Amino acid sequence: MSINRRVLFRTAGLAAGAAGAGALLNACGAPTPASGPVENTGPVVARQGGALRAVFTGGGAAESLDPFGSGSPADFVRGDVVFDSLFTLREGEAVPALADEVRVDPGATSFVVKLREGVQWHDGSSFTAADVVYSFRFMSSPERAYPSQLSAYFDFDNVQIRDSLTLVVPTRQPVGDPALFLAAFPGKMVKNGARFSGSTAVGTGAYQIAAFEAGRESRLKRFDGHWAGKAPADELVLLSLADPQAKVNAVVTGQADYAGDIPFTTGRAGVPGNDFEVRTAGERNRTAYGWILNTTIKPFDDPRARKAVRLAIARQELVNAVLLGYGTPGNDLLCAGAKYFLSRAPLARDVDQARRLVKESGADAAEIVFRTAEWEIGYNASTQLLAEQLKEIGLKVRAQVVSPPEFFEPNAVAAANAVTFSTGAVPLAVMYGRLGATPPLALKDSEFAAAFGKAIGSADQAGRAKAWGAVQEVMFDRGNTVVWGQADVLSLARKTVAGIEVRDQAKYPYLGKAGLA
Repeated sequence: MSINRRVLFRTAGLAAGAAGAGALLNACGAPTPASGPVENTGPVVARQGGALRAVFTGGGAAESLDPFGSGSPADFVRGDVVFDSLFTLREGEAVPALADEVRVDPGATSFVVKLREGVQWHDGSSFTAADVVYSFRFMSSPERAYPSQLSAYFDFDNVQIRDSLTLVVPTRQPVGDPALFLAAFPGKMVKNGARFSGSTAVGTGAYQIAAFEAGRESRLKRFDGHWAGKAPADELVLLSLADPQAKVNAVVTGQADYAGDIPFTTGRAGVPGNDFEVRTAGERNRTAYGWILNTTIKPFDDPRARKAVRLAIARQELVNAVLLGYGTPGNDLLCAGAKYFLSRAPLARDVDQARRLVKESGADAAEIVFRTAEWEIGYNASTQLLAEQLKEIGLKVRAQVVSPPEFFEPNAVAAANAVTFSTGAVPLAVMYGRLGATPPLALKDSEFAAAFGKAIGSADQAGRAKAWGAVQEVMFDRGNTVVWGQADVLSLARKTVAGIEVRDQAKYPYLGKAGLA
């Protein structure tokens, strides 16, 4: 399977750095976070009517109305309110959306999907099983810029329609909770025969496209026929900006009411005036920062070399320097806050042991490359700091800094010894499933593979919990994920902004219930 960079890295945000590497490095020490960021304050319920203007990092001319054809935060936020999925996430669990239920067969090798009655597309036509079959094949087609990885687990070529609201979906391996996969892997439903040229697109979501200009602005009109009830705001205006500080300025100057994923420097400095507040998505929705070590090539095909990197990291120093104190040290495991996450204390720095493991593994024989781009605030600065720390244990590290568009080039990723990475509290099945489908990022370990198979194939909670514990024990012992920090996700809002929901990633909130109080 080719690298599905958009899907895999959706766990991260697309934001250029707010501060240069030098500034961040100079910030080393023990910064004291400002008291400004507040967690989930402001009105909970938005009033009916009016318009909400929000700004997110955009993708320029590459933005698209095709929910599988674009990958910037602005694309994700827009796509979530225009297109629905069969299930959505609520605190890591799948809840019904366009589907009412899923019934899994006893061997978990197929499942029956029952669709919600009365769902309409924006053009007034009915949502049916034929649309779902088309969507499955559309999203998994290699012609898509970012095909869904659901096809690695579900056999979309052999989906059967029982009636207009019922389908049978075979799986490629046992999957005990397919609703979770349908909720957390990109699985937007598009209309049978859909096309996304021009300025319109038809979905079933809470808002429909009124006007669209890639890289600049999307104007969305409320869809009063939405199956979940009318959204609060009459209109959503989504602005796309590439510069993090420009997003902040858009709110301060009155061009927008809300800015997602703002710089940590704004959190410390605050903004002038009493009408605004810097918000944090809270500990539950932090983003893990780190690197994935490539186990398909030397030296990280050797678990001793992988362990050496983990022992060499000065985690608190990275939290202070890169996150400006807005976060905590990580324990090298992904998806902190998700169900079944294994809470373990981070490894303490042990330079002597790390140096010994480097010698034993022969990892000091050649230069190793850590590939990075400022896809997320602090990627480059953290990699440069790590390179300095790893020199202390005898590793010859080169930070390969590239531009964000270059970052996910498959051959370059496969040739690097490690790549920067980040993720939120997505379900473990989703994160480890995506990594496993991407060879340079996967852990080749028979015990891991057996435990992962049990974890996703088990239909009962106890079985899953035990298997996920085993998966993470392997990762903690000899895995290839290095998580040095858990970062707060900050936003800037007028105090009257209400109804912002985190469903998947805090960096891409759901605005279908948002508006002004």
